[in-house]
Amino acid sequence: QGFWTRLRFVESFDPARTLFVDDSVAVLRSARRYGIANCLAILEPDTRQAPREVDEFDAVTGFSELLPGLRAEVG
Repeated sequence: QGFWTRLRFVESFDPARTLFVDDSVAVLRSARRYGIANCLAILEPDTRQAPREVDEFDAVTGFSELLPGLRAEVG
């Protein structure tokens, strides 16, 4: 929990409105315990390896699946 508190001090964010994306289930669990409302797993962080199986979190294959929607929000 110390990490998230320090991060929030450096980079202000609202856990209820934050989307946190990571390829580590352990890190995603930590984010969820802290109160991050939206946690998303990356199944294929390295295209040289087979995609992972993650049932505990919503997931996308890679960041490219998120980019069109993010570009629409930012643009």
